[in-house]
Amino acid sequence: MFNMVPFGRRNRSLSENFNRGFDRFFEMFDSSMSTDIVDRGDYYELTCELPGLSKDDIKVAIDDNYLTIKVDRKDEREEKKSDYVLQERRSYNYSRRFDISGIDKEKIKGNYKNGVLKLELPKLEDEEEERDYLEIDFED
Repeated sequence: MFNMVPFGRRNRSLSENFNRGFDRFFEMFDSSMSTDIVDRGDYYELTCELPGLSKDDIKVAIDDNYLTIKVDRKDEREEKKSDYVLQERRSYNYSRRFDISGIDKEKIKGNYKNGVLKLELPKLEDEEEERDYLEIDFED
């Protein structure tokens, strides 16, 4: 059975394993959102990983030419047993802000499913401005 453990893991001390697990635990609460933006031609697709959140935890707002995705979550847990009381509170919030100039704000669509927020950001159509041209006399 010992031979099935990858070589790199055999020589780790207990403290190294503990520290690695501790670091992984806090990666879950990292204040950055893993975000991808892909150009799909007539729109951009923004994908943001937000696992374990409910719809009440996520707010998407538009202010002028900025789109803000904000996460605000509070967890509380209380246990009472014969001789002790355990009460834990955890709250975290973070946000990302994106410049959406050139996006048709009225047509933005989005959904949140299985911990992934997807937003479809349609590009503004290039409208040629009507211009008044001057008549110029060209001499030969």
